[in-house]
Amino acid sequence: MINNRVSKWLILCLVSVFMLSACTGNGGNTGGQAGANATKESGGAAAIGKESESDPYASLPRAVSISMFDRGQVSSDEGTYEENRWVDWIREQSGIDVSIVPVPRNQAQDTLNIMFASKQAPDLVWDFDRNYIGRLVSQGVIQPIGDYIEQYSTAYKAYLEQNPDLLPYLMFDGEIYAMAAKRPVNSVANHGIWIRQDWLEELQLEMPETKEELIEVAEAFKTSYPGVTPIVGYTMQDVYAAMHGAISYLWYLDDAGQMRYGATTDRFAAAIELERELYERGLVDLEYLTDSNNQRAHQLWATGKAGIFISQWGSGTVDSLNRDLLTNVPEADPVAMPAVASEFGRYGYFQESPPHFYIAFNKAMKNPKAAVEYMDWLIEDGWFTLMHGLENEHYKLVDGVPQVIDPNLRTKEVAYAAEYAVLRNDTFQPEHLLIQAAQDELSQDIARRSADSLEKAMAFEFRRDIPYQPNFDEINEIRASLDTFIDEVRARTVMNSSGSSGQQALAEIRAEWERLGGPEAERIAQEWYEANKDQF
Repeated sequence: MINNRVSKWLILCLVSVFMLSACTGNGGNTGGQAGANATKESGGAAAIGKESESDPYASLPRAVSISMFDRGQVSSDEGTYEENRWVDWIREQSGIDVSIVPVPRNQAQDTLNIMFASKQAPDLVWDFDRNYIGRLVSQGVIQPIGDYIEQYSTAYKAYLEQNPDLLPYLMFDGEIYAMAAKRPVNSVANHGIWIRQDWLEELQLEMPETKEELIEVAEAFKTSYPGVTPIVGYTMQDVYAAMHGAISYLWYLDDAGQMRYGATTDRFAAAIELERELYERGLVDLEYLTDSNNQRAHQLWATGKAGIFISQWGSGTVDSLNRDLLTNVPEADPVAMPAVASEFGRYGYFQESPPHFYIAFNKAMKNPKAAVEYMDWLIEDGWFTLMHGLENEHYKLVDGVPQVIDPNLRTKEVAYAAEYAVLRNDTFQPEHLLIQAAQDELSQDIARRSADSLEKAMAFEFRRDIPYQPNFDEINEIRASLDTFIDEVRARTVMNSSGSSGQQALAEIRAEWERLGGPEAERIAQEWYEANKDQF
């Protein structure tokens, strides 16, 4: 919770930004913001209301393009991510000619980088990662949007005024560069682990509480159930890192209050060492590092060929996989496993910071007014239908909560539509899961399991020493190179049978960090922390 002093500061900051935007008329924007200069030339603030005379976007087509994560969820008879029933619905209901630009989920940032470099990026781009938006700011390919919110928004401007604690996350270099809504608790929870409770009971084993016990259970599964893979999953490295309080790209405070980059800490070495040990013992799927689309992990879990599934906490894809597992293996009992402790503590699974998707405006977009109007429509009306489908066709309201009518129909026709709801005014509560689910026995069983997994995903506090990360060119440039290097070192260490260790991997990472200018980045990060810590 944010104390009253900070809340008042944020509100004053929000008002100041909007007042400054209204007075200056440009807010430092370039590209699409050139129209604001035309407004100033034609009479300044007094002329803003005379749309036909001064609004540079009034006569432009109401069209906007937006990136979208391609997760392979659109069936062929539904169409494509670019053209389907929901894209048609969006255009009809919003009055905006929206074009969808899919990017592969696992290569989203790389794909968008290429698009920006070739001047093919869509008008609106979004990501979960604030640091990525910061890199786009540093590259000068996106623009401040405070003016646009002030001049053209009603719904989102009101939302931001009601949620001023979002503002610091959206600001870079003193300007608003992104839109975002708050995450509901089912989006704050992110990763989790599922385990076959029926196997634990058959082998008279307790639920693991520590990483040593996790290894022991995996060994028992390997020995007792030949032909199965003890551990599968597609968020393994993130779960291992969170378990040790050392996400590679987050900054942490050491015992002396000094900023330290996650990948350079001893805790990160321990996370790599755990991953290496599990691989060396044959306790994980030996192909998981190349399972880029997660299909192998999904298949092993859904067909009962795995004992532990490292993935998300629940909902969506995981609920579908558990449905398949319970259908294929009726005696299976998949349950969520609480986060296990490492030698450094019990930090819990990865939990997201309050903002959901960060939506940024391409510097070269033609009609930012249409973009703002589209965002307003989403957060006011559009998001709900895109999340739940059509009333009395895909859901019915029960105590104000949408309840699924036919889970198979929803999976086919609605599940992928949530990708379009990038601004959501969602007030989800855990108890909604049982109401939302279809009323058949299997759907209710899955909903109970999902609710339990949400509780366990939030049971232990995820280690996040500062609420959001510093954004400086020096830091962003290092990360752009270091992320790839870390992935290479981690994969080489995990798969190398010649005695590589987590500590050796850490030594390589620290050397690369030093070569790339890490000490200077630490100095900048420390100055930033000292200047801003009173606001955290």
